[in-house]
Amino acid sequence: MGLQRQLALPLDLPHSFAGEVLPDPSNAEAMAWLERVEAWPNGRLAIHGPAGIGKSHLLRQVAAARGWRVLDGPALRGVPTPAPTALDDADGVAEEAALFHLINACAAAGLPLLLAGRTPPARWPVALPDLASRLRATAAVGIAEPSDRLLATLLAREFA
Repeated sequence: MGLQRQLALPLDLPHSFAGEVLPDPSNAEAMAWLERVEAWPNGRLAIHGPAGIGKSHLLRQVAAARGWRVLDGPALRGVPTPAPTALDDADGVAEEAALFHLINACAAAGLPLLLAGRTPPARWPVALPDLASRLRATAAVGIAEPSDRLLATLLAREFA
């Protein structure tokens, strides 16, 4: 009998953002920054890390707790109105100008802007020089792979 491999099924399951984000060494620095919004340089913070480690969950939890709107980077278009904002998948915006306008609008109004992406914003490939300079001026904090303890806790919570 040959080596058996797992069959990957193309399931489009909905993402669940239920349950609070659990503290772990992998997210401790990010959680500390998220508690001190008033200390964010230029009123902006970007959280970054590999896919599937909880950036979206953390971003949505912060937005819900603070009453901020949540926007999706690939759907961001036009000139967004200024409001406290959490922008998920910010490194995948459809229109760079929309991100540029969102950053400027939030800064001008003194409103917080939380971004999430896979890499630090200074490394996002953007063509607009003014956007690139604003992204380089954005404070960034990484989230690492979760510890085995956190994974075990999350699995137990999901199976419950």
